[in-house]
Amino acid sequence: MEPSENILGPSARNDARLVSTIARGRPWLDDIVTGAVKDVEQLAKRERCTIHQINLTLSFAFPAPSLVKAAVAGRLPRGINIERLRDPNPNWAEQFQDLGLSPN
Repeated sequence: MEPSENILGPSARNDARLVSTIARGRPWLDDIVTGAVKDVEQLAKRERCTIHQINLTLSFAFPAPSLVKAAVAGRLPRGINIERLRDPNPNWAEQFQDLGLSPN
């Protein structure tokens, strides 16, 4: 058991995992867009992970800002987790509909 498991409950660990994934996805996307890396293969080599892991993480660069704020604050409803937010609809309003949430 990791030390954090003694302190954080399952929901808090899931929230931390989600926030961590979002925090990695955005700069990775920026590295690709700006040319800091030439492609996902180079990024995977730099990050010592698979191309599949890079692609999954990159999808977390696109959640609506208010969803990201709620995740950081630990205010996402139960059941809204990393699996539910993977590959979000590019339309932010539709992300809320897809999750069964109100955008307000």
